[in-house]
Amino acid sequence: MKRLSQILLLLFITTFSQQLLAQKTEGFSIKGKVKGIKDTTVFLAHYFGYNQQVIKDTAKVDSEGSFHFKGEKTLPEGLYLVSLPKGKYFDMIIGNQEFSFETDTVNLIRKMKIVGSKENEAFFKFQQEMSDRFDEMKALEAEAKKGKTPTVEAKIKKAQAATSQFQQEWLKNNATLFAGKLIKSSQEPEIPAYPKPVLTKADTAAMYQYQFQYYKAHFWDNIDLKDDRMMRTPFLQKKLERYFDDLTVQTSDSISKEADFVLARATARDVRRYVIYKISSQYETPKILGTDGAFVHMAEKYYIGEPVLWDTSTVRRMKERVAILKPLLIGKRFPDMYLTDTLGKEIEIPRIPADYTVMFIYDPECSHCRESAPKLKKAYQSLKTKNVKVVAASIDRTSSKWKGFIKEFKLEDIINGIDVHKNPQTGKEEYYTDFKNTFDVYATPVIYVLDKEKKIIAKRLPIEQVEDFIDFTRKQKMAKNK
Repeated sequence: MKRLSQILLLLFITTFSQQLLAQKTEGFSIKGKVKGIKDTTVFLAHYFGYNQQVIKDTAKVDSEGSFHFKGEKTLPEGLYLVSLPKGKYFDMIIGNQEFSFETDTVNLIRKMKIVGSKENEAFFKFQQEMSDRFDEMKALEAEAKKGKTPTVEAKIKKAQAATSQFQQEWLKNNATLFAGKLIKSSQEPEIPAYPKPVLTKADTAAMYQYQFQYYKAHFWDNIDLKDDRMMRTPFLQKKLERYFDDLTVQTSDSISKEADFVLARATARDVRRYVIYKISSQYETPKILGTDGAFVHMAEKYYIGEPVLWDTSTVRRMKERVAILKPLLIGKRFPDMYLTDTLGKEIEIPRIPADYTVMFIYDPECSHCRESAPKLKKAYQSLKTKNVKVVAASIDRTSSKWKGFIKEFKLEDIINGIDVHKNPQTGKEEYYTDFKNTFDVYATPVIYVLDKEKKIIAKRLPIEQVEDFIDFTRKQKMAKNK
């Protein structure tokens, strides 16, 4: 089954592309010549994050290395790449829709010459200058490795200062260009010196805290989230991942709060849609337990709450997903699951006397379930000594398959349940549990861990991690109660 995030990505790109095609445009004409290639095909693509590109045009290269990208629709502005044979490529800004360039595969950046694009003239001059300075610094560092001397160290400091000054002056002189925004967005915020003396370990800790707080508070200063062109760069995705992976406490509340903070700045429509999509997809099936509450927050506030940004099918899918996930968040009471045991007696999960209850939801014919069953039996030998009960619930309502699974894997000592109920009046079998929509079972096995009050404290854990998780939770609870 495809994850919702994969479907949303396709919808996002499709809708975005359709909006661009619907625009009344005048087309584009970009002529190129690259010495070192001939009789081949080259591609023009814009970035969609750093790990995905959207191809907008292809061009045939003649025997002299010349080619022509052209089309009747204006290209969306942003950072593009021109892809050449043998894995070579270079970035290029698309703003002006008509210009030309010439370069050489010997050194694509240093040999680049631009005609008719102020943006790219500035962009490549910056790269060329920085490349020269990098070579100078590399030579000085090689000299320093032979033996540091005051003269070499002074040269290195001078080169560093000159590079910093060049960057500052270049950014100031090109502040109105998208090239300036691009280079600025790739830079980290500069942290000022700690204003107090550092004499003790406590002072050191306070300094690190100050630096972290300043860095985080100014993390978004260098990128313009009001400019839709930023969506077609690799920098926006990198910053989102850095901010949410490294600078944000991984709890649903913290993630939701930081998402609101970023989206308060992301007012450009395309950027806003991209940020919403990236955060939501990250926490739909999160790597860290319990953070799917952030996905519910994003879905409710920014998909369902801002329907003008999305097509109706996307909003509908989000409503359906929230309806399933919201009752299953960490801390929620486990929904009613209607099961009978091997004797046909109703299993009342809320009445199971245990400090913790492990719900193992499986399909008797599922290969992953069959791999997990021996591990479940082994884990239970230890778990039962810690007042932990295991309920194994089959989603297949075929009694013979269910009982065959129990017998094959010798699971008779755990609580085995199936959603088959005999109507006392008609004698017919009835089914009451919707495993897919009530318990989010789109693949098996699925494991939930419940506390004494039958509230969800973990879900989708591998069976190998269940005992360690329960032991950790028990220790935390004991420490809290001291």
